[in-house]
Amino acid sequence: MFNIIPLKKYILKAFDLKDDELKKTLLLQLNIFLLITTLLIIKPTINSLFLSELTSAALPLGYVLTAIMAIVGSYFYDKILEKNSLNKVIEGTLMGSVISLIIFGIAFKFNIAGGLLLYIPYIWVAIFGLLTASQFWILANLVYNVREAKRVFGFIGAGAIAGGIFGGYLTSFLTTFIRTESLLFVAVILLAGCLPITKYIWKNEVVKLNSFQVSFRSNPKGESPFKLIKQSKLLSLIAIVIGLSVLVAKLVDYQYSDYASRLIDDPEKLTSFFGFWFSTLSLISLLIQLFLTQRIVGTFGVGKSLFWLPSGILIGSFLLLFLPQLWVIIAIKVVDGSLKQSVNKAATELLSIPIPIDIKKKTKTFTDVVVDSIATGLAGFILIFFINGLNISSTSISLIIITLISVWIYYIYHLRKEYIISFKDLLETSHSKKEKTAKKEIPITSIIETVKKVFKNGSESQIRHMLEKTLEAKDERFFHSIKKLLNHDSTKVRALAIENLYYLKTENLCSQIESMIYDKDQQITTDAFRYLLKHYDKDTIELFNKFLSINDITIANAALIGLSLELRNNHLSQERFSLENRLKQALIQWKFIDSEEEKTNKMIAIIEAIGNSKSENFYDILQEQLASKNLKLQITAILSAAKTLDQQFIDLIIDHLSGKDTRKTAIDALYSYGVPIIDILVKKVKRETIDLEDATHAIAVIEKFASQKAISALKKLTDGTEHSVKIEAIEALKRLKWKYPNLHIKDRFIVDKILDECYLYQDTLSVIHSQIVIQYKKKNISEENIEITKARNGLIRLLEQRLDRQLQRIFQFLGIKYPPNDVEPILNIILTGKEEQRIHAIEFLDNILNIQLKKELIPIAESILVDTISEEKIKKLNLQVYSEEECYRSLLSRKDIKLKQAVLYLIEKTNDKKFIPLVEIVLDDKNENIRNKALEILS
Repeated sequence: MFNIIPLKKYILKAFDLKDDELKKTLLLQLNIFLLITTLLIIKPTINSLFLSELTSAALPLGYVLTAIMAIVGSYFYDKILEKNSLNKVIEGTLMGSVISLIIFGIAFKFNIAGGLLLYIPYIWVAIFGLLTASQFWILANLVYNVREAKRVFGFIGAGAIAGGIFGGYLTSFLTTFIRTESLLFVAVILLAGCLPITKYIWKNEVVKLNSFQVSFRSNPKGESPFKLIKQSKLLSLIAIVIGLSVLVAKLVDYQYSDYASRLIDDPEKLTSFFGFWFSTLSLISLLIQLFLTQRIVGTFGVGKSLFWLPSGILIGSFLLLFLPQLWVIIAIKVVDGSLKQSVNKAATELLSIPIPIDIKKKTKTFTDVVVDSIATGLAGFILIFFINGLNISSTSISLIIITLISVWIYYIYHLRKEYIISFKDLLETSHSKKEKTAKKEIPITSIIETVKKVFKNGSESQIRHMLEKTLEAKDERFFHSIKKLLNHDSTKVRALAIENLYYLKTENLCSQIESMIYDKDQQITTDAFRYLLKHYDKDTIELFNKFLSINDITIANAALIGLSLELRNNHLSQERFSLENRLKQALIQWKFIDSEEEKTNKMIAIIEAIGNSKSENFYDILQEQLASKNLKLQITAILSAAKTLDQQFIDLIIDHLSGKDTRKTAIDALYSYGVPIIDILVKKVKRETIDLEDATHAIAVIEKFASQKAISALKKLTDGTEHSVKIEAIEALKRLKWKYPNLHIKDRFIVDKILDECYLYQDTLSVIHSQIVIQYKKKNISEENIEITKARNGLIRLLEQRLDRQLQRIFQFLGIKYPPNDVEPILNIILTGKEEQRIHAIEFLDNILNIQLKKELIPIAESILVDTISEEKIKKLNLQVYSEEECYRSLLSRKDIKLKQAVLYLIEKTNDKKFIPLVEIVLDDKNENIRNKALEILS
């Protein structure tokens, strides 16, 4: 009987997989294989049926309609995703696709689908290919974290390549004995196989993830990708070059389809032809990718490699003008299809090295979908104008292609130049201030050579910066240059070098890395252990047993941390290495350590290991250390608790926001929870479930995201919150507005908030005036005793302080709408300046404010000049005179704890039962002290 164990071991070793990853990885690989195989069956089938009946004259309109449907469909698709869980959307897409294929198959079988109705399956195929592939990679990103994805996505992607090769050849083979339309039922069977795989993966891998993990593994949303591309010249040029390549490819595709449909009349033969060449293109692309891409890009450099694709199509287009034959257009199609997915793709990816990874993620979908759709639509309009309008032959389209390639080459030239500028900026910004004076100028040649030169001759910060970039590229050509950095003087460079080498396979460096375990720097030691755990040829368990029981506590600690990092989210491996037992042993060892320093370092290692491995059985240790009096342990516990991404630690971390020594760590820790923490913090602040001091510092966490979502959250916190929270939120909005031009705050929001504060200011003045009138009346009839007078005077003083706060908020909001340097000094001048300065300040306000703000704000500014509440001031501001009950009702409805306390105190001193309904208003108040005080007064 065949023994599967050696095969399994070979697969794990050859493809860099772990034991508990094998099943889900193979299932995902099978899933993408089935999807692409299905696509390669239905695409040639429907293209053949479409062209056989409508001819190539219908293609231009098909391109336009496909582009429109892709853009409109993506808008509605996003709306559906907002309202439904991803698994339901994916399953719905697969079920809908299966049903659609059955309907199309029946319609073709009974000759129901014909004429203009053929546009429906033609457009459907294009959308199907785009949507299912996109959904698959979203699902795959949820199954693996970033580090795992770097290892396994190449192996999973092989399933897509295999499907691309197998699907077309299968189609070509099947058409020899079944009719074309019957192929759609074959596609139904293959596609139906994706449903149970998707359900299994979701149930066993994705459901267990919490919202924070899902957020980290999903593509980030927020800023408009169009704006991000517009702000970066390099990204703009990349988008233009991609758009031109798609535009030319669509025109080539039209010529290819036109020649094929004119020369092959039989639908079965046409389907076979399309199927055969779809698969052959995939096969040629794979061969070029395996054997030529790195040599071409390495020899000619990334910039020059971009010229290969347009140059190949250009030569073919010239040849087609003189030899208008099918083999020539097939040759052009081969050049386009094979070089685009190999040499051109590799070169484009390397060109984006200077672009930050988060921006690349945010703009990738836009360039892949929107730019592609716009270019497709544009190709359709060009063909409609020239083919249908001017009635030129498809061979003459080569003249348009030659013209477009000239524009394409022009933009590639400018893209190369912009890349050099961006690379120089990258090297400039990677310098620390100390190195600025003595930095080395590194000439920019080809991308690969420049990176190598940075590693050889760059400053420490340049090398570190570049090592962080190459972590994203994972390119074997950098191996030997990075290997030399293992002997660099800088500990940070050595650590980053090990991290890069972790992903590279050119040579096994275990013997060299093992000696680095004895390095004094714990980060290097930890990274060395991670490398060994992945690449060690012998028994890794024995290796770790040796180092975990070593007398050198520093090495033992690093071994524990390295092990916990490598086994994160890997429960089978955690059991195999007995991680829980090792943590228990470490805790026992900790109890018997005499040296306080060694004891602290041991506990730090234990805390880090718990956070890294997410060992829930030891979370009580994290909770204990979060309350530790030892600052080092406290800070480590805060960061480790955040690494677990467990919601139970959020409140415990928030408690550390008010501590001066732990504030920065707590802000960083909460930020590391990712985007979902924004809504959680807003909810807690609004519901007042966290201390006021912690709430004010929670604003800094939200601000750190510097996104449109952060802006929306901060706007919510300017409404219905305590003054200190409001002020912090307004300040944060102001900083984000002027620091990040891509973030937008609508003028209407700012104007409305300023007007609200103006009305509140007037209301506060009315209450103060009413209280003074009430006090005067009661004194005259000797109704008010000394305690009531004191309580009323206390309330009036507090209200006067609130006037200052409201003025502060008004001018803070103005600082969002107008440049802060212009607005901020005005309030101080109006409050404390000389009379002439105050008048000038009000005149300045009069000049910059719009009519609506001027109407409300100028009278308030002028009223500040008058210290007492005079009749003139009352008239100018149109102040109301409230009854005593109206005053208290107004103040108790405000979001101000101290004001409520002052009002309740005054009501308590009056001892008047008519105020009972007012006291009952605050029985449901969110603040416990207010509720208790109300109960006390009522009882």
